[in-house]
Amino acid sequence: MATFELGEQESLLISRIYEAAVEPGRWCVVLQSIAEFCQVGQCTMFFYDAQCRARNFAVAARNREGVIDKYLQEFIDLEAADFHRQLINLREGEVVTPEDLIHLTGKSYDQIVGEEYMQTFLPQLEFRAGIILLHDNMMCSGLGVRNYHGSPVLEASSLEFLARITPHMVQAMKIHNRITSVKQVNQAIKEVLKRINQGVFLLDADQRVIFSNAEAARILEAPNALDIGRYGKLYLSRPYENEHFQEQLLSLLTPVVAGGYPSAIEFVAPGQARPLRITLARVEAWSDKELAREGVAIAVFVNDPDRPGSVSDSYLQQAYALTPTECSIMKSLLKNKSISDIACARGTTLETARSQLKVILQKTGTHSQTELSRLMVALDTNSL
Repeated sequence: MATFELGEQESLLISRIYEAAVEPGRWCVVLQSIAEFCQVGQCTMFFYDAQCRARNFAVAARNREGVIDKYLQEFIDLEAADFHRQLINLREGEVVTPEDLIHLTGKSYDQIVGEEYMQTFLPQLEFRAGIILLHDNMMCSGLGVRNYHGSPVLEASSLEFLARITPHMVQAMKIHNRITSVKQVNQAIKEVLKRINQGVFLLDADQRVIFSNAEAARILEAPNALDIGRYGKLYLSRPYENEHFQEQLLSLLTPVVAGGYPSAIEFVAPGQARPLRITLARVEAWSDKELAREGVAIAVFVNDPDRPGSVSDSYLQQAYALTPTECSIMKSLLKNKSISDIACARGTTLETARSQLKVILQKTGTHSQTELSRLMVALDTNSL
């Protein structure tokens, strides 16, 4: 019996397997190498996540134009869950032959995937060996080796070769799963952070800014107390306040004597009519795993009380039947303008402004200017 020994080409293949784990575009080259070594007509691989189909993919050593896209859309997305259930008895990381498959599942490969699938995606090819690379309740990944009808079964050396590279393929898919899941979660987190009405800065362990949202950029552009230096670090324009600010940032990265870290610090930064309110929070690796994996150590939230209101006029007009003038008055109130300031700015009498305010109170179902202000703050906070 021929025995497979790991040579230079196989060592190179293992390196490529781990490269493909982080750069999925390289999987085709990996599968081509596997198909060539096993001397078969086709080698395919798929990844299926029932909770997030955007992560699903399929790749083949030899791909006829459009076939893999059709395979992904018509089989992986629609049939993989049933395919996954039928292969529940197969162990992760085990190479199985057609005979093994019948013994473990009671069905042939063609019976499991269906004749229509075989005729559509793999005509003239027969299943020769397969590996379950990833297997849990919500996701699965597998590799299949196929050859032309009438060709001999795989040689023992080919099966041994597959067994030797299987641990690396399994590990590579776990790496791929971890990376793509983190990217998916982090993208969702960042999309939320981009849209909230507070300025958000995410800092690494060296206190450098590695992410900021649109509101943070607006705050930096305004002539106020907060800025980013040439080393990418946040600082306050006044030396005394900045010294205290830097001490507070550092304290979040330094364990306190009693153990643990400070969870959040509020800091009022002067420099404008109404000071910015800055909240510093440490990103804990155990509770914020996805952000921590990207190197985020501190989250800085900045509330600007002079931020322009973001509630749209169209929403106020539709929700409360307000006129454009009444919308403008409501937004002025959100900026803490007094009714006399509003009257002066609009060139109307104080009595006219009060009458307009009374109509606004009636339309919004509020009973005082204080209640109206609370409503506006609530609307502004939720206007993502």
